[in-house]
Amino acid sequence: MTSGPVVTMIVEGHDAIAQVRATAGATKPMEATPGTIRHDFALMMGRNIIHASANEADATREVGLFF
Repeated sequence: MTSGPVVTMIVEGHDAIAQVRATAGATKPMEATPGTIRHDFALMMGRNIIHASANEADATREVGLFF
């Protein structure tokens, strides 16, 4: 988040955290399912292309960082 511009968003809805995490894919790009953002666009874990909150407490804290 500090190496360049970021796009931030808040996603709300039924099971939103799990759905966004599924769309993002596994943290390690080489373990991510084809069709997920990390599988299709990420090269290495240290320069992750997307972040998704792990749970509601993390989401609440992270929303406060940007909004």
